[in-house]
Amino acid sequence: MPATQKPMRFGHTEGHTDVCFDDLGSYIVTCGSDGDVRIWEDLDDDDPKSINVGEKAYSCALKNGKLVTAVSNNTIQVHTFPEGVPDGILTRFTTNANHVVFNGDGGKVAAGSSDFLLKVVDVMDCSQQKTFRGHDAPVLSLSFDPKDIFLASASCDGSVKVWQISDQTCTISWPL
Repeated sequence: MPATQKPMRFGHTEGHTDVCFDDLGSYIVTCGSDGDVRIWEDLDDDDPKSINVGEKAYSCALKNGKLVTAVSNNTIQVHTFPEGVPDGILTRFTTNANHVVFNGDGGKVAAGSSDFLLKVVDVMDCSQQKTFRGHDAPVLSLSFDPKDIFLASASCDGSVKVWQISDQTCTISWPL
């Protein structure tokens, strides 16, 4: 049996910055510091769909046919999925956002930024947003709890904080 060589995959010229799966696990989505989002249809896809979302893309999240990206113009953008059609801006920061994540039902997005802020935004009504203050350095990672009561954040200040979403108060902070 002759050996066959699969073509090398081309991801992002300047490196990947984030990766996520769709709800069914059929697609893998990557974003990179080249400003592109790539939609890979399966593990063997060697020609992914490419969407340019800005100069740099720092983070991406995918839920219920919505693709959310944190990009270098300090915005959190929404695109339809898998079409990739721009669907508006959810929120803005004064500097780049480092991480975006959907809650369990896909109704809200949390974003953490280098301006030390976190925001939780309603996907269908971006005027409904809450801002969380309390970190002393850029926010790197966020996670909703499964019941949508709390939001956890990790920061360059060395802390992990757990926030009560309803009133934006810090419930506990661990200096790690």
